[in-house]
Amino acid sequence: MTDLNLTRCAVFIDRDGVVVKGIVREGLNFPTAPRALEEFELILGAAAALELLGQNGFVRILVSNQPDRARGLISQDAWRAIQNEVEKLPFDDIRMCPHRTEDNCSCKKPKPGMLMEAARAWNIDLRRSYFIGDSDTDMAAAAAAGSKSILISAPYNEGIKSDYRALHFFAAAELIIKLQHPL
Repeated sequence: MTDLNLTRCAVFIDRDGVVVKGIVREGLNFPTAPRALEEFELILGAAAALELLGQNGFVRILVSNQPDRARGLISQDAWRAIQNEVEKLPFDDIRMCPHRTEDNCSCKKPKPGMLMEAARAWNIDLRRSYFIGDSDTDMAAAAAAGSKSILISAPYNEGIKSDYRALHFFAAAELIIKLQHPL
């Protein structure tokens, strides 16, 4: 495949901490994924951010590590209930890695496997695409895939390097539109 055939730009989006509010748990320095439907809360503006990106021609792909099922921290039923809510949002594709770090799979971020698979499936030019996330693994996956990274600023990720930073998902979507269509 030549570069001339790579016609689409995508925005890869992490789930927890970007689209879904992370849950602060005692003893951890970072928020985790919700583990029960009662903990589930969409981040304000998530649906609007996805709509904005779609209206501007971006393929919107959710890419998320979800190891809590493999670790036995959430039941399949609870995970499915939460994911059903996420899937109501206007994503074009959803890619999940259910593995633990010790499984050494190729899809778990910071490895770029999910991004590479999506790029092949959707004919995406990774160099012209973006990744919005809130962790070092998100930023590393973006770099490994050759995409631009946007870090959602939070107290737990102040030292993480990224190409850009935004206060929240909708601000990141607006930044992408501005970067693609400068005045």
